[in-house]
This record gives sequence, C-alpha cells and structure tokens, in this order.
Amino acid sequence: MKIELKDHLIQIADRLTPESTLEDVYEQLSLLADIEISEQQEQNGEILTQAAVEEKSKEWLK
Repeated sequence: MKIELKDHLIQIADRLTPESTLEDVYEQLSLLADIEISEQQEQNGEILTQAAVEEKSKEWLK
C-alpha cells in the first residue's frame, strides 16, 4: 500500500490549527513517511521478531 505525498499532506492539513508551524508540518510528514516505510518493510518480511532481537542483542553485548 503506497500512500502518495499528496495524501500525507491532506492528512496533515486536516489537523492543522492556527498555532501550527511549518516545523510541525515537517515533523508530521516525517512521521507519516516513517510509518509508511515500516509498513512496507513488514509486508516485505524485513522485520525481526522479538526472539531474533533478543538473540542478536546477546551477540552485541558480549
């Protein structure tokens, strides 16, 4: 499921208040992009299970 930039901007625009800043928009856009990337990674099987993370962390902490 690929969400286009325009869709992200519309979502953000719907939540803007008079106090919103351009920085707020950038932060929200970054968050939505990160979520989209994470969802794509999950669909592609590019995630680690909790058990795999625990096993790798044992190696890192040696």
